[in-house]
Amino acid sequence: MPITKANDTLYLRLPARTSATNGNNGANAINATNAIHRGDATGKQGTSPIQTLPLALALAMRGRPLRTSTASLSELAPQVTQVSQVVLLVAASDVTLLRIAVPPLSATRLRAALPSLIEEFVIGDTAECAIAAGTESDGQRLIAVCDRAWLKSWVYALRQSGARRIHVLPISLCLPSPNSHLSAALFQYGQRYELALRLSDHEGIGLAVDIDDEMQLPSTVAQLLGTLAVNRTVRLSVPSALVTVFEKWIEAHQLSQITVIEQQWNDWIAESAKVSIDLISAFEGSQRAAFPWREWRWPIALAGAVSLFNFAAINIDWWRLRSEGLQIRDEITDIYRRSFPNETVVLDPVAQIKQKIAASRQASGQLNTSDFVVLSAALGEVWREAGNDLRAIDALDYRDGTLTIKLKKAAQVSLAAMRTPLAARELQLTPSPTDPLLWQVKHL
Repeated sequence: MPITKANDTLYLRLPARTSATNGNNGANAINATNAIHRGDATGKQGTSPIQTLPLALALAMRGRPLRTSTASLSELAPQVTQVSQVVLLVAASDVTLLRIAVPPLSATRLRAALPSLIEEFVIGDTAECAIAAGTESDGQRLIAVCDRAWLKSWVYALRQSGARRIHVLPISLCLPSPNSHLSAALFQYGQRYELALRLSDHEGIGLAVDIDDEMQLPSTVAQLLGTLAVNRTVRLSVPSALVTVFEKWIEAHQLSQITVIEQQWNDWIAESAKVSIDLISAFEGSQRAAFPWREWRWPIALAGAVSLFNFAAINIDWWRLRSEGLQIRDEITDIYRRSFPNETVVLDPVAQIKQKIAASRQASGQLNTSDFVVLSAALGEVWREAGNDLRAIDALDYRDGTLTIKLKKAAQVSLAAMRTPLAARELQLTPSPTDPLLWQVKHL
């Protein structure tokens, strides 16, 4: 997966595994690797020994380095949790790059088939290798192979330090892409040196530079480049402290095919965004960024508390309104029972009170607003005010407090002119949805 430039990124250049054979740091690295084999990546004090190894690093924002330095993982722990992603640049001598023909397979089947596909190219057990495949091009895939325990120790240490997202790239593919010249880089790991060479867009190698005296370094590097890059010009990047030494030696020996420049993180960071192979894919689930629960614990707790408070407030308010509603209903029911003591069944006291009042008015000779006489009288007044012809009415029908008017065919009656005066009398006039010649008048 290509590396995004949208966020801040921490780049860590890992030491060569061969440098772990010398010095205390090397012993710590071996102990960390052996601990991974045993399934225990922490030391006696609960800290991974690999966290003490010095690493060259660069902190970049949107692909541009902001700061470069050297530090161990234990010193970088606070910063690892703050950056969006961490990119490990594995030493060229620790990664074998192969370009082989691979049958078209799904991602899951390809991961299962990779050990068998590279078995003839690897010395040793493929089960001890971390294997990753790049994108297909011209019927072939780029395959990267690295020691699984060595790589897993670094990935585990970064996870323990709180890294959100990790990428693992071969540093040989992060050298500038060769065009008219090859790209080479000399790396220093303590007292050891390593030469990385990028031969093409998909090929890169790394070799340890064995010397007895640092005065032999320029000549040894020149011999290796002459062997690996026959009749090709090479652009060699070296640490800033060695630039003058190499320039003087090359000038003295008149080696025009080698150009020496100072190492810059800009070149490696720019090329890393183009690398299509990521060794982190060799570890199932490692590519998933761990959610930073520790950083979000207070916002999550606050959101939970606010949600709980709102839930409680809504339920309390509902309970209060429900209690008030029941109290009002009990009061209305009590009023109805006192007003009509002979009624034993009370289902809807409001509706029953309205019925009793209407029945009492009717029994005493009072007209109800929904009676036929009231509705027909109001209709007649409004009909004359609107200037409509009474002969346009074919029939009147009254049922359940609603007066239905049936008009004659081709009758010229204005519905809009009648609605306003009827509304002033608290009456509503609506046409029938099924028959436009039928109008209904009822009390609001």
